[in-house]
Amino acid sequence: MYRDFRMFKLAALTVSLFLLVAGCGKEPVEQSSIDSRAVCVEIAEQPPVVGWLDVALPSEAVAMDACGDNVWILTDQGFVMRWNSTDGEWSAVETDAPLAVTDFAFAVSASENGAAVLARGALVVFNGDQVTEVIFPQGTTPTGVCAMDDEVAVLFSDGSVGISDGVSTELIQIVESTEKSAAGSFCYDQDALAWLNTDGTVSRFDIKESLLSEMILPDSITGLYLSEGEIYADNGSLVYRLSNGDDWVECYLGSITGDSLLYTSTGLTVFGCEDVIAAGLPGRPERTCLLDDGTVWSISNGGIAVWAEIGTVETRLPDADIQMIRYRMAGQTGGGSGNSSGIETADMSFGGLFRIYESVSSRPDPFSEFPLSSRDLRRSIADLTIEELHLVGITLDPSGGDQAMVEDANGVAYVLKEGTVLRNNTHIAEITGSEVIVVQEVTVGSEDAPGGVTSIPTIFSMRLHEEGGL
Repeated sequence: MYRDFRMFKLAALTVSLFLLVAGCGKEPVEQSSIDSRAVCVEIAEQPPVVGWLDVALPSEAVAMDACGDNVWILTDQGFVMRWNSTDGEWSAVETDAPLAVTDFAFAVSASENGAAVLARGALVVFNGDQVTEVIFPQGTTPTGVCAMDDEVAVLFSDGSVGISDGVSTELIQIVESTEKSAAGSFCYDQDALAWLNTDGTVSRFDIKESLLSEMILPDSITGLYLSEGEIYADNGSLVYRLSNGDDWVECYLGSITGDSLLYTSTGLTVFGCEDVIAAGLPGRPERTCLLDDGTVWSISNGGIAVWAEIGTVETRLPDADIQMIRYRMAGQTGGGSGNSSGIETADMSFGGLFRIYESVSSRPDPFSEFPLSSRDLRRSIADLTIEELHLVGITLDPSGGDQAMVEDANGVAYVLKEGTVLRNNTHIAEITGSEVIVVQEVTVGSEDAPGGVTSIPTIFSMRLHEEGGL
């Protein structure tokens, strides 16, 4: 057996020598030929994680509308919040309307130039930097608002309609009071207005022709929509289209939740298209909006949510004046009461804020709303020194924007982020799961001394301990 192995080895060597000799004298292989036979390796990038993100605002949202790259949200405390998808910034507006936006606002309609907010006693129009307030006469009850191209229409309960040009403080009446009682669902498209009446009819007003017409609705209609000159109505599960002037034809399964948007069992779709643009809604929406960048906003009894790629929408506190707005800290979905561990988990694409929450404060959730008693003692963060602050909680968010909750000696709570600037040339450099890294620039030397003035960074670490504090 050993002899056979030697014979096999000798034969293999002979074949190799023959091949080597046969290759002598041939031209060398060009480098380009070698490169052409090289294996091309591509690194596949991970697709972005897209899903529903909960959005928390200074107070509860009551109405929402969008146009272009802006979504406008009205809160129950009279603040008009706007998110702009182009610059990725939140802004907040508060008006001085006596009865309008402060306590009784209930509807908002967006246009390319701004938005209009409807309250029980007034209309407030935001047109660029200009804000115009129109006070309604005593005894009138508004039920709907529509922002048109350059004007705003208001529907009243007696079926009358008034128009505001966004500059004048008075409405111009274009539809007289009728015997019908308007029920709402006020909408506009292509120089036409439409709304529901309490007697089961729909009214349509042609603005150019100044012509008002009425049609009988199918049973149990709850929503109305105008699109491309067509009237659509839905009962919560089935959408009808008005055909041949007086016939209603079934056209979609689902319900109308926004301009050209349908809510179906599989998710949100656009009129005339079966493709789902957002699935897995966190609850049945009352209103949905689609922005130019493809993000979808939804308002329901569970609050505000946005369908977007993680990190593209700021779901936390909008950067607004904390003295002006009473905050409910953005993004709180759990861990704030009872025996909850305070840990919020989420799937890859759905549900929640993709965050981990940890707290050792005496309060179950230090990131809950600041105590009312401490607000009068609040100072600007830029006036605080790191020595007087006590670390009580940390939130970590993979989408960015980790935060730390600190308190001063009076028990007043403040939120720190990476980059926050404090007094004495101090700033927050990093926030981890257990500590806050603080850097203070200390100036040494003098202009007259050798070497001149030098800035030396001093590093502090605020840590969480089981008993709390530093």
